[in-house]
Amino acid sequence: MELMWGLNNLKEHLVPDGKSELSKEDCLPMCEGMKFTLNKYGFGDLKPEMVTRSIIEATGLLYETDYHVRKHGESMRYAGKHLKETSGINAEDWDLLKLATAIMMLCYPNGEYKLVGNLSELFGDDYSKLVDDAPKYKGIFRKLSCLRAYAEMVKSRRIRSKAARRLDSLVTAAERIYDEAQQAQPGVIKQDVPAAGLHLRALVFDADIKSVW
Repeated sequence: MELMWGLNNLKEHLVPDGKSELSKEDCLPMCEGMKFTLNKYGFGDLKPEMVTRSIIEATGLLYETDYHVRKHGESMRYAGKHLKETSGINAEDWDLLKLATAIMMLCYPNGEYKLVGNLSELFGDDYSKLVDDAPKYKGIFRKLSCLRAYAEMVKSRRIRSKAARRLDSLVTAAERIYDEAQQAQPGVIKQDVPAAGLHLRALVFDADIKSVW
């Protein structure tokens, strides 16, 4: 059902002359993945009747940005074990971007690449350990792979922030339109005009990510 929901929402872009077997009303309500993402970002109260194509796209972009960070989880957690073994730093509770930042400090201890954020504030007491122990990690990490992962994660977080603000404004507008429609004529909901397809947004996102490499 999740697959059919996605395909029917994209059918007009994949097959311009194709006719969807589902009505627009059937296409727009939320799939489970969309519900999960909306709940994660504090929009769990959004009614299915309020969903517009723009909200679907913004939510999809949020999911994609999370994926582009989350996909590095296994390799980053594995790398984090070296922090415990070599420097006695417990990174189990760190988010992935913080962990990637620490790995970058160890891969490029001379500041060859500018890292995001106030590092001493980010790492607290562990900051001096990372700086002092950097020579011990020489040859342990694949520097280019770490750089690519870090760049992708930073870019994803920046895009995510913009997408979250966009979604917030769209949900606010949808709630207003819903309330006005209910007051004027209960049961009548205004949907927005479909914008660019989700697959096009994904391609733009991927191109944007690759540009930082």
